[in-house]
Amino acid sequence: MVRLFLPICLVALGTHALAANVFAPGQLVRVSRGEMMELDGKNFVGAAKGQEFPVIQQDPAGKVVFVPYYKKDGPPVAVTISADAVEAAPPDGWLDLLAGLEAFRHQHYDASREFLARSAQDEKYRPLAAALAPRLQTAATTRSAAALATLRETATQLEKLGYSSLALALDEGTDHLGSATAPATKLNRDDLTKRVATSTRALARTRQAVAMHCLINAREEIRAGLEAEPNRPELKAFQVKVDKDIADAAEYCTNADHYRRLFKGTPHALTALEMGLKLCADDPKLIALKKDMGDAFEEKTAPPVTPAFLTAAGGGDAKALAEGHSLYTNRCTECHDLELVDSRTKDGWEKMVSSMSRRAGLNEAQQARIMDYITAAQKVVEASPEK
Repeated sequence: MVRLFLPICLVALGTHALAANVFAPGQLVRVSRGEMMELDGKNFVGAAKGQEFPVIQQDPAGKVVFVPYYKKDGPPVAVTISADAVEAAPPDGWLDLLAGLEAFRHQHYDASREFLARSAQDEKYRPLAAALAPRLQTAATTRSAAALATLRETATQLEKLGYSSLALALDEGTDHLGSATAPATKLNRDDLTKRVATSTRALARTRQAVAMHCLINAREEIRAGLEAEPNRPELKAFQVKVDKDIADAAEYCTNADHYRRLFKGTPHALTALEMGLKLCADDPKLIALKKDMGDAFEEKTAPPVTPAFLTAAGGGDAKALAEGHSLYTNRCTECHDLELVDSRTKDGWEKMVSSMSRRAGLNEAQQARIMDYITAAQKVVEASPEK
């Protein structure tokens, strides 16, 4: 059983110095290519390029990494992703700051000092890191009642500033320094623990939702997370991006609705609709518009193999093309919606199908069937009267 509780990167301080594809527990990693994640050795869910996860642990052979995945209504499960499909996320001053206090909580004082020094290199977090470092150092060295009282007061200040995760780590770390000499905590520890768990869970679910372009869901998670921890930087950064992309998706929806009412405006409407759904796949207005334009959308994304299709495509093996259509509409929609078949060149589609084949579990013959179908479908769309 893989433990899902993980401190922030306490094992390997300079994670940038780790060997390639070797990751420490708690380290934040980023998916470098689209990849299928597995649960108990079976395909579970796709991970999009750019999606980030904290590492739970890496298997001894180093071939897979265990990361947490939150189901819609339940606790996280430990899933695996190929180690060569992830890379270390870029350095981040906030994560170093949080890691420094997590290290302090777990009595790794040298690591804590180095994390805070690295956080201080980030201009945004330099004042906070510079203020915390000497207080932690003094308390860890002297363990005096005065130093511990200062930490209790600092934890209270952090909580008032909206940094609940920092406050909790600092306050619990103070407990370890001197249960007999430390003054009582000034925080409602039970409430604080629950709120930090809520913000951490919301952050993980936000990352998942953004990776799947489900921005309405992401916005709900961000709201819940910021209610629990009002100043959590990762959630605030996501909030800005998500709000902007939702607004842009709404504009695409307005344009699509406008174009579909114009003479021969359907192709432009479908392009705007596709662009909107790429930004926000769970926008209810875009979903409703896609349903209204269902037949036209299908004809531009995955036209069925009919006698008319074969005529427009200039012939072909009906059975093989139907198999390609089935693979394309079923296997290629496990992680994302279909695109307009004329949105890429043939070379572009070949690169896309090839890059997604591992994630979708497609062999070379199946890839060839899909490409034959897409090539024919492009001819059909090109021959469309509304093209």
